[in-house]
Amino acid sequence: MKYYDVLLPVPTGGIYTYTSEAEIPAGQRVKVPLGKRELYGIVTGENITPLPDINYRNITSIPDDSPLFGEKYLRFLRMIGEYYCTEPGAVLGGIISGAVLESPQVNPEIKTYDRKDITLNQHQIPVYESILPELDKGFSVHLVHGVTGSGKTEIFIELAKEVIAQGKKVMYLVPEISLTPQMEERLSRRIGFDVMSYHSKKTPKKRTDTFWAFAKGELQMLLGARSALFLPSDDIGLIIVDEEHESSYKQEEMPPYQLRDMAVLYAKILDIPIILSSATPSVESWQNAASGRYKLHTIPCRPEAEMPDIEIVDMKKVEPIAGILSERLYSELYKTVERGEQAILLINRKGYSHTLYCQSCGEMLMCSNCSVALTYYKSKGLCKCNYCSQEVRRPKCSKCGSDDIKEYGAGTEKVAEALENLFDKKILRLDTENAATYKQLSKMLKDFETGVYSIMAGTQLVAKGLDFGNVTLAGVINIDNMFGLPDFRAKERAYQLLVQVAGRAGRAAKKGKVIIQTYAPETEVFTHLNCSDSGFYEQELIRRKLFSYPPFAKMCRVTLSHAKEETVKEAAMHVYGILKSAANDAEIFYPAQAPVYKISNRYRYGMVIKTKTNTEMSRLINIASKSLKENMKSTLRIKFDRDPQFFM
Repeated sequence: MKYYDVLLPVPTGGIYTYTSEAEIPAGQRVKVPLGKRELYGIVTGENITPLPDINYRNITSIPDDSPLFGEKYLRFLRMIGEYYCTEPGAVLGGIISGAVLESPQVNPEIKTYDRKDITLNQHQIPVYESILPELDKGFSVHLVHGVTGSGKTEIFIELAKEVIAQGKKVMYLVPEISLTPQMEERLSRRIGFDVMSYHSKKTPKKRTDTFWAFAKGELQMLLGARSALFLPSDDIGLIIVDEEHESSYKQEEMPPYQLRDMAVLYAKILDIPIILSSATPSVESWQNAASGRYKLHTIPCRPEAEMPDIEIVDMKKVEPIAGILSERLYSELYKTVERGEQAILLINRKGYSHTLYCQSCGEMLMCSNCSVALTYYKSKGLCKCNYCSQEVRRPKCSKCGSDDIKEYGAGTEKVAEALENLFDKKILRLDTENAATYKQLSKMLKDFETGVYSIMAGTQLVAKGLDFGNVTLAGVINIDNMFGLPDFRAKERAYQLLVQVAGRAGRAAKKGKVIIQTYAPETEVFTHLNCSDSGFYEQELIRRKLFSYPPFAKMCRVTLSHAKEETVKEAAMHVYGILKSAANDAEIFYPAQAPVYKISNRYRYGMVIKTKTNTEMSRLINIASKSLKENMKSTLRIKFDRDPQFFM
């Protein structure tokens, strides 16, 4: 009888010891009993020092003939847990779907196509030739900074073909599910076989098919969002992280990993090259390139098109049409549609109206569960909280009881309605409420590509990597709300969003134009919207260094929540005291109410830890975690968000 440690996808602990008479190598999937349940887990190794006087349970079954998870993959999981100070079971449960982990092996068909080859242009060739010799030299990080529409993807496809020719596999990661329909078709035609995608909006069957096709070696190139990085496979030869700056690469659930950073860690463990790509790199990646840690490659222009002209409209000086469009943007939209071309409009809010107020007493209508305003969705005939999803069909003022409610502000629904009235055309509205399923999303994008719609209006989804050759106008309806957020990354995110949405226009032969509506045209960000201008990064790095923000310091946001306000405040003060007394070379910010103070009837307090080293940060998080486990109430929740992306 042998003893084996098995990693299970459970939130606390995660490694349990079982017995078996069989020889089971590390990385093997097994089915084991846990309480009254049976779970699938991964053998991490033989336990040669089992504790006496414990009645260990037997492994129920071994579903596979050979290990599914390699030694390097298991090391990767351990290092994720160590960095984010997260139990191993929570790591496994947070990166692989339980349905996929438990699925039986399948043999999906991989279709082949007549491969469509292209020739790289004079600006793409130097980048390709500088990365090509690195493909078989072990670990290296390459930051490709190319203007929007400069053909970065074509370089990556050519490099991927070289890796596949060597008998190795390629992971191609994108930040948004909305990018996968276009990208899946494009990669498949260029590579010559099905490049299957993996993400949460795929059906369970399709996710399982992709998982096994990649794990067993039948699929040589994988496309996917965050979770795709964690599909196990031998012989991965290249990882590509497209739009590496995107905040959606950050997972908010446990473990709260930043995918870009974990992809670099995985590449280092695998000893392979990794490519990070963006027209607007993250400040952290830019600094890593400037310091020589990453190799920087630049593409200064588009291959067959000019960069679009950018125009700023001061909304303080105009009377908006339908309360939404400046005359300038309306005029350009009209001309664009008349020419048979297309336009993309960014509205940084969902719903019909983002604010509701009582006409009797002036009180704003707030969610009863959260300290946020309700959003009105006209298409559904209800008001909804975008945090807890509470729905209210007949809202009344909580202060005076009146039902005389007025809506204010414009979201995607209101803009689309106004445009349909102005242009007498059906408008494509693209947001997470309207494109709820992958099938809906794919159809919408295909309809826009084939010219069914002339205008697409949507939230940040419209700015993220979409490529439509007939789009010659990009418009920004509202962006000012981003500048005032209590977040040191607010300017960076606004800059990236503006440059990215501008990059949707004029990507083919036709010249593009960008019109940005704002009530604050003097904002410095507007002076740095040229992709080849590094001025934004230079100014932002000076500011970050002055105030000791990342990348010049390590940061962790600590958030506590409880149903009782006094309880969470006391717990926050307790954690603060523990951290202050334990800190050697760290700055601990005094606890304060979170900007969104209440979510789902739980009050929230937060504080920030800043350190110079990762070692000191890990030490402080572990000390605070241990103290809380010994002292906290069972219903108190705490989250240590290392390298935070959001502060609301």
